Amino acid sequence: MTLKVKGTNEGFKTESLIEEYLNNKKIVDLKTSNLKKFIYFICIENHIEINKETTIKVKNFDKKNLKIIGLPKTDKVFKISNKEFRISIKTGKGGAFHQEPEETFIKFLKAKTNIDENKISFLSKFLRSDEIKIKNSNLAKFFDKNRSILINRVFSGRFNEPDVHYYFFCPLINKYDTKEIRIKKIEKGKYINKISLIEFINNNKSNGECPVGRLTFQAYGRLRGTSVQFKWGTCYNDIK
Repeated sequence: MTLKVKGTNEGFKTESLIEEYLNNKKIVDLKTSNLKKFIYFICIENHIEINKETTIKVKNFDKKNLKIIGLPKTDKVFKISNKEFRISIKTGKGGAFHQEPEETFIKFLKAKTNIDENKISFLSKFLRSDEIKIKNSNLAKFFDKNRSILINRVFSGRFNEPDVHYYFFCPLINKYDTKEIRIKKIEKGKYINKISLIEFINNNKSNGECPVGRLTFQAYGRLRGTSVQFKWGTCYNDIK
């Protein structure tokens, strides 16, 4: 099998590989793999009958009519029997699920929680200095108490874009992997719908410095700045 690989990093290349692997293919003709099981899972949940002619189409999510700065939550759109499903594809370790500027995050916290000025001040200092430790702080305890609100922020975003329907997690893909190895890895991907994913994250706890359910809150990037980030570094291993 020869597939083109597009994109500038491993995440984009994986998304493109999945698109070419699936696009315009008859579902019954796909090789038996977790990726094929994922398609059947979508069809079963949405009462789509598969016959020998049922074909899947894959395309990029069109954000041109939405006010989204940066990348949208949806990576690809799968279309089966005239029904469309928005898919988020995660690859390897790291698992960054959300990031945003301090300003909009604080505005959100003030609108949706009872956060006080002391915690806001601590948050600002934490984002700007690696000498400020968040573990076991009042802010960390506050985030844990309000984790459902924060988790909803992570998976809904700040631009009112349409919800992701399903998540697909691939094993770590190395930039030196051949196409054949990449294909084998995407065939081993794991999948889950959004409702089940949020339930799992709410009911489990991260081992990070500032757990928000199974997510970890942190300053964005290795260099301190004024943006926040939520990560889930064990997402592939956690999904069964």
